[in-house]
Amino acid sequence: MKPWRGIQGSAEARPDEEEALEVARVAIVGAGSVAFSVSLIRDLCVEKDLWGSTVVLMDIDKERLGLVHGLATRYARETKADLRFEATADRKEALEGSDFVVCSVKVGGYEGMEKERKIAERYGYQGGIGDRVSDYYGGIGAYYQLKFFLDLARDMEDACPDAWLIETANPVFEGTNLVARETKTKVVGVCHGHLGYKEIVKTLGLEEKDVDALVAGFNHCVWLLRFLHRGEDAYPLIDRWIREKAEKYWRSGKFQKPRFPWEGEQLSPSAVDMYRMYGVFPIGDTVRSASPWWHHTDLRAKKKWFGPMGGFDSKIGWSRYLELREKGLKKRMRLFSDPTASLTKEYPPVMSGEQHVPIIDAIANDKERTLELNVPNMGSISGIPDGVVVEVPAVANGKGIRGMPVGELPKRLMLGVMVPRMLRMERILQAFLDGDRKGLLLEILEDHRSTSFERAKAMLEEILAQPWNEEASKHYKWAR
Repeated sequence: MKPWRGIQGSAEARPDEEEALEVARVAIVGAGSVAFSVSLIRDLCVEKDLWGSTVVLMDIDKERLGLVHGLATRYARETKADLRFEATADRKEALEGSDFVVCSVKVGGYEGMEKERKIAERYGYQGGIGDRVSDYYGGIGAYYQLKFFLDLARDMEDACPDAWLIETANPVFEGTNLVARETKTKVVGVCHGHLGYKEIVKTLGLEEKDVDALVAGFNHCVWLLRFLHRGEDAYPLIDRWIREKAEKYWRSGKFQKPRFPWEGEQLSPSAVDMYRMYGVFPIGDTVRSASPWWHHTDLRAKKKWFGPMGGFDSKIGWSRYLELREKGLKKRMRLFSDPTASLTKEYPPVMSGEQHVPIIDAIANDKERTLELNVPNMGSISGIPDGVVVEVPAVANGKGIRGMPVGELPKRLMLGVMVPRMLRMERILQAFLDGDRKGLLLEILEDHRSTSFERAKAMLEEILAQPWNEEASKHYKWAR
């Protein structure tokens, strides 16, 4: 525990603040990510057992940082939350003495990534490298994201060696594996995709309290391994829904006229097809990022499997997402810039459902919680090496985080999806760690759309020659 550093978020300072102890020091790196920061700040203000903590907001965009800092202090005042908020553009300053570091950084935004996608499409790679927005975060080979994660973790080794890195920025699978293997920093990956099973529960007309669900796999590649309703196997209820109601659902307004590009994916024809192939239901982002290539060959195929927008990763869906993202950001900017607006009216003080703050609360206050987290396997999923990070139910408390045993996955799923996904992660990390341009090329050549070695190489060279990839181009060299 560390001495209290003062109070900024509460209505007034406590008279005994000199003697009070800080519950936790939490650094949010990439705090300018406004939508994410809103949820995290709200949860910190709602969780009273974390009051007495210091929250350090860090971002290199000083305008966004100032906006979020103002939001945080206003929200804390409205909720009377006993928290102190600091703001800095200096990463090492933010890390110094922290107990928890939340990473939500997207290096360089989406502009470069979108230009790379257009280059790839000229070479016949519909949708860009990798078909879907899965490992492509941060551009070619996810270079800038991976470099940032590694630099951050190494800074933590010096500034806060006992702190936990809570990785929420993508690619979580590659990123958590990289940090866990290459540094001594304690890392846990967080995602909310596993909650997709609740859409199945709702559609089947079941009560969540009566359902026992086990979801596990890799990040963005998780599966409904156990599905019980009042102690009985509920998979027959899914089978009956597919036989009797799926076609009607796919013709309904909810599926045919989605408000958001991801709406309806959980019970889409693609999800049902994957269930028929692998014997267990894909959950959340898995439906788009682990679905087979023939669901993604062109826009017509995407519309067949994912609905009128073609899913999140189609030209229509992704453009719609970027449009909604920009619109949402402008709305929040107007709200936060108005000092008379009530933030708690727009964002009621209830927990968001994200797991970052529950992790912090469990470890800082030694409260045992079971969460769905990305941690080194250590025997949780049979057949996966211990050193590979898996997404499984995990117990978090004052002693740390421990993944729970899951057992075996269906063999067809292991061989058809899990092992290939694991090997893709290994190839991406090998290329990154070795600075191996040939490794990047070999990864591209694994894509079913590659028609020749020469064409794939030409595309890689053109992408790396772009001005925003100058650093990446120097990093990746032709090795023997």
